[in-house]
Amino acid sequence: MARPFTFVCLNPRKTKRARIAAALGPLGTIEWRLLPKLGFSDWPETHARAETALLAMRSSYAQGLKRRALTALLRLQYNGTRRYFERHKDHIAVAWNGLNGSRRVYMDAAKDAGAKTLFFELGPFPDRITVDPAGVNYANSLPRVATPYKAWVAQSSKDTDAWRALGARIKQRMPDQPPAPTAELPPLSEPFVFAPLQVPGDSQLRLFGGQFRTVPAFVDALIVAAQALPDGWHLRLKEHPSTPAFVADMLRDVDAPIYLDNTTDTFAQVAASRGVVTINSSVGLEAMFFDKPVVACGQCFWAIPGMAATTPDQASLTDAMTKAADWSFDPDIRNAVMSFLDQVYYPAIDQTDGDTATQTILDRLQGTGPFATVQREREVTV
Repeated sequence: MARPFTFVCLNPRKTKRARIAAALGPLGTIEWRLLPKLGFSDWPETHARAETALLAMRSSYAQGLKRRALTALLRLQYNGTRRYFERHKDHIAVAWNGLNGSRRVYMDAAKDAGAKTLFFELGPFPDRITVDPAGVNYANSLPRVATPYKAWVAQSSKDTDAWRALGARIKQRMPDQPPAPTAELPPLSEPFVFAPLQVPGDSQLRLFGGQFRTVPAFVDALIVAAQALPDGWHLRLKEHPSTPAFVADMLRDVDAPIYLDNTTDTFAQVAASRGVVTINSSVGLEAMFFDKPVVACGQCFWAIPGMAATTPDQASLTDAMTKAADWSFDPDIRNAVMSFLDQVYYPAIDQTDGDTATQTILDRLQGTGPFATVQREREVTV
């Protein structure tokens, strides 16, 4: 490394800040920003970037004065950040998540100025973190086909079954409040498809939900699709443990083999199921530790042919349910992708020691290492 990097990071909450500091500290200096800088002179991209950032926010449905005020603030933040990185192109913009609101315009402005960026997020694997130069979740820089992952496995000396050890450490999130018991549930021994529901309003749904951008819309689609299941099968739903329960009301008086089970452990339901259907929940990825077929209804970077099936609309979702007994996956593709995610993409890091992530991040900044090799396939596979 010729000289230390300068990272300019929007200040996240304490625990997230500690994770970023541990990972980036050995590589250079970190300048923390409470908020993006402001600027009054527009750039050609200002209006479009502000609108995109607003549409990704929970406040995207705001109207009138509130909407104009939010848009104006995002424009000012884009302008000020763009001006800064135009003058400091060698500095690296850093944000946690970075997909909506102020963080979105901050990172977009840095990219538009030609500066490098790093997006951080908690990883779906235990004690892992996401660090990606393009974005997180579906916005990341990973390819969407299996070929580069299989090529990496072929030339790697890594144990392609090592990723399975992580499965023993996966645990469900504890509910904020004890769930109300549900009566008359079919036994877990009966064939069923499991649908773990996500947090209503989550950015994963708003940005990457496709035709299923809200939990109620997804539940409505599942009610229709459940009627197409093979005889003797049922669909089993579980609400996200951090949200108030409301799905029971939606299922009341529904004449379809669909049930809500908020009491049974999430991964006990995954393990007992014949497959998992989700919009883009991390439970879909975690279900692969249990060797379960997975169907993704929204946009997921891991919904690669052979690894998971996709049903982007009501018709394809319903059709998939008619064939639930035949769901399958390619174990070689799963091994390749999961091995890469485990051994390359998600570095291990804790709050106080970022040494295990430092070389990984350096490779991503310099375009070296196995991540760079696979990442180059991203542009030609999306």
